[in-house]
Amino acid sequence: MGLPDLGFTAEQELLYRSMLRDPTLTPDQLAAQHGLDRATVLTACSGLVALGVLKRDRSEESGFIVPQPAAAIGQLIERREDELLRLYRRASQSRYVVDELQLLYQQPNVSQPQDEGVERLEDVHAIRDRLEELSFFTRVSVYSIQPGGPQSRESLDASRPLDQRGIRRGVEMRVIHESSVLEDELNRAYLRELAMGGAKVRVTDQRVERMIIMDCKVALIPVDPANSRRGALIVRHPGLLSGFLDLFHRAWQDATDLPWQTETREETPVLEISPQDRRILELLASGCTDETSAREVGVSVRHLRRTISRLMQELGANSRFEAGVEAARRGWL
Repeated sequence: MGLPDLGFTAEQELLYRSMLRDPTLTPDQLAAQHGLDRATVLTACSGLVALGVLKRDRSEESGFIVPQPAAAIGQLIERREDELLRLYRRASQSRYVVDELQLLYQQPNVSQPQDEGVERLEDVHAIRDRLEELSFFTRVSVYSIQPGGPQSRESLDASRPLDQRGIRRGVEMRVIHESSVLEDELNRAYLRELAMGGAKVRVTDQRVERMIIMDCKVALIPVDPANSRRGALIVRHPGLLSGFLDLFHRAWQDATDLPWQTETREETPVLEISPQDRRILELLASGCTDETSAREVGVSVRHLRRTISRLMQELGANSRFEAGVEAARRGWL
């Protein structure tokens, strides 16, 4: 991220850097130095004042004071982080729109009504679209069995965005492959990537059937395991799901860990959060100052800042913005 990402125009950045090198430069001197007219310089400097990185010098007409950049730019970064956090929260809270629009969408190639708990899709593009949709709403777990030998680069590239989405969200991912995938270097690298990201991967010498179970609420299985071109079934029926889950867990018990599975990172412990900590995070995300937040919670500013520092450490965040995003991801906000 550079100064343009913080709201600087090219002219503003040019003039600001010059004024950092020599804070005594006047608008006329800046104009002459960079071949600009005086009105352009004054307009750019007014924009820098609005950004908070310059101050007007009341003792000198058309003069400006250059504050310490560490503090000025630091405050500008924090404001931008707060804006991004508010935007992130608004986007997260807009997920209800997906459900609303989905009700309007007439899904093609459905040969059996959804209210019976089983939906059949015959077109490969419809299957991919539905898998993308289901993964979007997955928040807890993905259990997957992938039979057969090594997958092609194209298949792995198609799987990567969905797998990475689950890993970023902290979804529990368990994947079973047939042992023959380890014979291929490309597939070994991909499985290592999954494992290092936090997924649990096992291999088996037994013949297994393809399935994907998301949040223990919906499963995707082939219509014909011997011929994937015949389509897929989306299963939500509780009785059928129970059987699929039992089948997956038995297959998981019989499978073995990857040789490098011990290298994967430890699972992030589930942290408890008190009502006061939650309220502090909410105030932080809303952009309140430390003083306002402290009054709202009923603690001193010093105590508030110690609490924020502790929460940032527990969340593994390097900034307040990162803490807000991670807290929102965990459902604390």
